[in-house]
Amino acid sequence: MYYINIFFVFSFMGFLFESFLNIFFNDNFNSGILYGPWTFIYGIGALLIVVLNKFLGQYHLKKWKEVLLFYVGITILMTLVEFSGGMLIETIFHRTYWDYTNMRFNYGKYICLEVSLLWGLLATAINYFVLPWVNKFIQKIPKWVSFLFVFLFILDIIFMIIN
Repeated sequence: MYYINIFFVFSFMGFLFESFLNIFFNDNFNSGILYGPWTFIYGIGALLIVVLNKFLGQYHLKKWKEVLLFYVGITILMTLVEFSGGMLIETIFHRTYWDYTNMRFNYGKYICLEVSLLWGLLATAINYFVLPWVNKFIQKIPKWVSFLFVFLFILDIIFMIIN
């Protein structure tokens, strides 16, 4: 249940983040391909944060080495998620939700060095500052709520495919 809850909490937080950015910069509220209050690429990113943190934790490194390795590793992983997510959305839905071609160090539409480094910093901050707080909250989520979100998420995917 922990990983399911991490996915949904961060998908919801990603939805809020994207909605804020869209309202602030684009004057619209569209946050992605699904109808519900989740942007699942953030949930996937959060799962990668948790998995990488757990992986590095087993080596009992000095804190500065752990943070440095975490930053490098998560930057690469987030870049791969952003690239594959952009490509899949364009291939399946014929939509482009972000485009970095105007950025100096871009590699096509979906990734650029500037944003990748920023995602790495954000993910590192989430791992060391936000995740400990979120973990306390996640432990209090009843199982039936988790199952409800899974059910609603599956319905959302079905409605997205139908439409």
